[in-house]
Amino acid sequence: MQTAKRFISLEGIDGSGKSTQIDMLIKELESAGYEVVKLREPGGAKISEQIRGILLDPAFKGIMANDTELLLYNAARAQVIDEIIRPALAAGKVVIADRFAWSTFAYQGYARGLGAEKVQRLTELTCGDCFPELTVVLDISVECSRARTAKRGEAPDRLESEKAEFFQKVRDGYLAAARDYSDCVTAINAERTPEEVFADLWKAVKEKLS
Repeated sequence: MQTAKRFISLEGIDGSGKSTQIDMLIKELESAGYEVVKLREPGGAKISEQIRGILLDPAFKGIMANDTELLLYNAARAQVIDEIIRPALAAGKVVIADRFAWSTFAYQGYARGLGAEKVQRLTELTCGDCFPELTVVLDISVECSRARTAKRGEAPDRLESEKAEFFQKVRDGYLAAARDYSDCVTAINAERTPEEVFADLWKAVKEKLS
C-alpha cells in the first residue's frame, strides 16, 4: 500500500474508545498548530453517508451478500477520498479517520472470510496512494466490547448485532494487521483509562509527524 503523509486512522471493535481518543487527539494536534479534518467511515461525504445508511440498516441483515458489503464499503471510501481526503492532504491538513481500509481487512477479509488477497486488490484500486501512514488499533477483548456497548442502551445496527464469534475474528484480523504490517499499523491496549491509552496514541502519532 502507498501511504499518504498526515493521514491517520483509528480502528477497533465497538466500544474500543475511538471517538474519545479521536477527540483527544484532535485537541492535541490543534494545540500543536495543525489544521485537522475529521471523518468517519463509512461516511464523511454526502454520497458516502447514504451508502453508510444502507450498510448499517438492520433491515438488510441476512440479506446483503458479503461481496455486496465489500463493494459498498469501498464505494463509500472512493468517494470520500476524492471529495475530502485528497484535497485536505494537498492543503497540508492532518486527516483523522474513525475507521478506514483496515476495517475492511478485519471485517470482510477475516470475519466474513473473503480473504486478504481479494480485499487487498480492491483496496489498492480504491485507495491508490491515499492510504493512512499510521493506523492505531485500539485493542479490547470481545467481552469488554460487549460490556461497554451494553451501557449505551442503543439498538444495534446490522453489524453490531453480529455474534461474539464474528467480533473475535474481527479482533484477530486487526491484530494480524498490526503483526504483519507493523510499519504502518500498531495495536495498543485500550482496556485502560482514556488518559493511559492516549499517552501511547500520542507517542505513535508524534513519531509519524516528526
